[in-house]
Amino acid sequence: MIARLVTALAAALLLAGCSTEEGMRAQTLLQQAEAAQANLRSATFDGSVSVSADGMKFRMLFNGATSKDGEWFSMRTSGAPNGGDMALQVLVRGARAWINSGGGWESMPAPTGTGSSGTLSAAAFQQLARYVKDVRVTEHQLIQGKAVTTIAGEIDTAGMIESFAKLGSLAEGMSFDLSKLGLDFGDIRAVLTIDERTQLLDSAFVTFAISAEGKSIEIDLRYRLASANEPVKLPSPHG
Repeated sequence: MIARLVTALAAALLLAGCSTEEGMRAQTLLQQAEAAQANLRSATFDGSVSVSADGMKFRMLFNGATSKDGEWFSMRTSGAPNGGDMALQVLVRGARAWINSGGGWESMPAPTGTGSSGTLSAAAFQQLARYVKDVRVTEHQLIQGKAVTTIAGEIDTAGMIESFAKLGSLAEGMSFDLSKLGLDFGDIRAVLTIDERTQLLDSAFVTFAISAEGKSIEIDLRYRLASANEPVKLPSPHG
C-alpha cells in the first residue's frame, strides 16, 4: 500500500510526461519499478510521516509486510497533541481483516479492492505534466554496498492541484483559485532510489509545505523497502 502511494504520488505525478532526456529516462525506470513491484512474492517495509508546525512535531512511524498469506501494517504516533498518541495494527488474510488498537484483535470483512475509476486518465497525466519543473537522474551510485539509481524531481504543486481539480467531476469553465482559499502550497520535492539489481523502488523521500494565515506546515514522508522475496511471517490474530 505504502509502496503504491509513494510510487504514484511521489513519482508518476511528478515525472509523467516530462519530455527532457532525463525525464524520459525517469519514466522508463519507474515503469520498470512498477513491473518489478507487481512480481514481488513477499516484502517488508518501513518508514515515517512527519508533520512540523509552530515548533511542534508530530510523527507517524510505520512498518509492514506482505506475502502470499496476506498483508500486515503497523503504525504508531509520537508527539500527538494532548498526549493522544496511538498504535494500530491491521492484518488482512483472504476475505477477512483484523484490527488491533491495543485491546486485542477485532475481526471484520476485508475491504473490497477499490481499483481504478479512471479519474486519472492519460489526458489527466498530460495536463499535470506541464507543471514538472525539474527532473534529475543519477545512475550507478553505490549506497551501503548497493548499486542504485537516484531520481529527483520538483513540481509546481499549486499548479498541479488546480489542474487536477479542473478534471473529471468539476464542470468545464469553473475557476479554481487556491489563493481564494488562503492556502499556499510549496513545491513538492521527491528523491527516489531504485535498486539496479532488482529494479525495485528501494527508498523514497518526499517533502512539501502548506502555508495559511501566516502559519506553515511542513510534511515529510520517508519509505524504505526492507526486504524483497524473503520469508515473511505475518502475526496471528488468534494468539
